[in-house]
Order: sequence, then structure tokens, then C-alpha cells
Amino acid sequence: MSETKKILVLGLGGAGCNTLARIAPRAPEGMEFAVMDCDFQTLENCTAIENRVVVGKALTDGMSTGGDLEVGRRCVESSTGQMEALLSGVDLLIVITGLGGGFGTGAAPVVARMARGFGATTLFFTILPFPFEGIVAQGKAHSAIRRMRTYTDAIVEMPNALIQPDGDILLEESLERSSRILGAGLIGLWRLLACPGSVCNLDFTSLHTMLSSCDAFCRFACATATGEGRADSVIDSLLAHPLVKGSGIFEKAPGMIIGITGGEDLKLCEVQQIVDSLTPKSETCWVKMGIATDPAFAGRISVIVLAAEAWKEPMVDDGHGGLKSAAGNGKQGELSSLLKPRSKSFGDAERTIWNGEDLDVPAYIRRKIKLPR
Repeated sequence: MSETKKILVLGLGGAGCNTLARIAPRAPEGMEFAVMDCDFQTLENCTAIENRVVVGKALTDGMSTGGDLEVGRRCVESSTGQMEALLSGVDLLIVITGLGGGFGTGAAPVVARMARGFGATTLFFTILPFPFEGIVAQGKAHSAIRRMRTYTDAIVEMPNALIQPDGDILLEESLERSSRILGAGLIGLWRLLACPGSVCNLDFTSLHTMLSSCDAFCRFACATATGEGRADSVIDSLLAHPLVKGSGIFEKAPGMIIGITGGEDLKLCEVQQIVDSLTPKSETCWVKMGIATDPAFAGRISVIVLAAEAWKEPMVDDGHGGLKSAAGNGKQGELSSLLKPRSKSFGDAERTIWNGEDLDVPAYIRRKIKLPR
């Protein structure tokens, strides 16, 4: 990846900030973090993160939203200067947020929209409420996801019920476990994108292709293994990962990114075994791979996987009033049949150009907005 590409990991709201506060201290040097909330107390607990953004002071006086997602939305919308300072120049924005409460639930769709306006590729990790938190919280979370998918490139859903272990476990231990799951994946992805010297860098363009074509939703898994038979062990751990177990995603994913990190003792046969075991047998599956070696990984292998749940090439104007996929594979999907070239009944009328934009191209294409299903 080019050195000019900027990656920012943002913790949004209480759950996002607290999760990032656990991840940041063990992150490699150079990985850039920020946290955002309207609650002073939440941000004060993020001592390991220098960039702490307080928004909506006039609305909440530095306190929480009290579970009101509309207040959360207004806090971000009223802080355009701070958002511009935070997002300007960011190429990849990775957001961690909890949904179902107030600030994160209201702010996440707005952050997604603003990031799109600044040209950033966006990947959201959304922590979803436990069933015992109630139907209202569940409904708020899923409503936020519907709004987010209009603007974000990809969303990884992380239901608390899946990522938390069963049985009698201390609360702090369960939170630390979920932070480790997410942190290992984020650090692995960053290392493959940002660290020069990787055997096979995962370039930014490939990641953008994956995220912009996955129709908004990805599955995520990561695992580490050591010792003899470590390739078999890491494969078994990935297949049993709580966010993919039982989904069949490794058999049916139409697109996938696999990142492998090992020490200088990483073997070609291990890489081949991992990739062959995880990728679908379909000839049409889009697969990109990144491989990094690091002396600190001597004796162990770490693997991350981002797998698309669906594949839908972004639609662009074909220059004749119709649509085609960004990859040039022809017109696409259920909407292309509704948007035909301009009728001959208009004769030789010129296209409508205003402020440099072709208004004959639908607004959602010009502004790169995904239509909700």
C-alpha cells in the first residue's frame, strides 16, 4: 500500500470507546486511533488514546445521551468542524461501535455519511446487544444498521451473544475476550495494509474492491496457532470462530480476503494449505491474499479472513443514461432494467449539466449512495 494512505480506527460511543481502550495499548507503533463520544467520563477512561473527540457539548453538557439516539445523531451533525478535522484525508476508516443504545446508535449512520462525503472507504464493526437487553434495544440496533448500509462500504455484525463465552465467567473477562477477538483482526489487517516488507502486501485497492462490492455485509474471523500442526490448528479455529460458525461462509462466499502473518519460519506449504482450506471451490469466487512475515511471530501463524456475504459490483453510469457495473461486466441487477437510456422522443436534447454534474444520472449513483432493500 502507498505510504500516503491513511488508516484511522475510531471507537464510537461507550462500547466502541471502551473496546478500543483495551486494544490500543497492545497495538503496533504507527497504528492510529481516535475515540468519540458526548460523554466526558467515557473519554477520560481512554487514557491510552491521545485523539479524544468530544461532540455535542451544547446538547448534553458533557454527559451521556440517556439512551436517546436522536440526541446522538444531533451531537455529530452539530459538530461538522470537528468531524472535518477528524475525517479529512482518511483513506480507510474502521469504526467500532455498539448499537442499541443512544450515542453510538444515533451517531454511526451520520459518521458513515460524513466519511463517504470525504471519500473514505469505511468498515464498521458493530457490537449488537444481548437478547436479554430487550426488544427495544434490538430494534434500535437493526434500524441503525439499515440506515448505515446506505453509506458505509461494509458492516461486520458482532452479536454479543456470539462473541461472549458461555458459562460462569466474570464480566471483565468476557469483555476482554471480545476485545482480543476484534483487536487481533484489526492489528492483522493494519499490518498487511500498512507495513512495508510484507511478502505479499494486501494493497488498498483490493480491500476497496472487496468492501465496495460486498453489498454492505461481511463476515470476519481471526485465529492464531503455534507448534507442530499449526496450519491445521489455525484452520480449525477459523472454522469454529463464533462469527462464522454454522454460516457456511467458507463454502459459499463470493468474495474473500485472507491475511496470513507468520515468522521467518512460515512455509509455502502452510500458506497453500490455509488458502485451499478456506476458499470456496467456486470458479467465480474473488479472492485476494496478503502475507506478512515478522520475527516476533516465530513459531506461530496468525490468519484473518474477511468474507463477503453477497457480491454486487457497484453500479455506475454507462454514458448513455443506463447502468453498468464498475468492473465493466454489463448492466446489473434489478435497478438497471428500470433505468433505460434517454428516449428518442426527446430528440437531440442535450444532457442536463449543472455545476459539473450530469443530472440525467440518478442522484444515488452520483453520490455513491446504496439503495436500501
